[in-house]
Amino acid sequence: MPSGIKQRAVCAQVVKLLGEERERRGISKYTLSAQCGLAQQTISYMERELRHPSFETVLRIADGIGVNLEDVLKQARAAVKAKKK
Repeated sequence: MPSGIKQRAVCAQVVKLLGEERERRGISKYTLSAQCGLAQQTISYMERELRHPSFETVLRIADGIGVNLEDVLKQARAAVKAKKK
């Protein structure tokens, strides 16, 4: 898998994992938007893969959910690597 494609896949997986964790913790998009200073629609677009967030946005969302982004990134890389096989 070419490097650029792999990076996009990892980024998409990070966003997916953050959305799943938000739901698992029972945090609404409205609450998260207030906690991280983003529009609710931005979070919705991102989770539906209609927008690709910047690194700063991903950090803000991870902080708003209360997760360690490093752990999420490790999980995302492992998931992409497993799909590749």
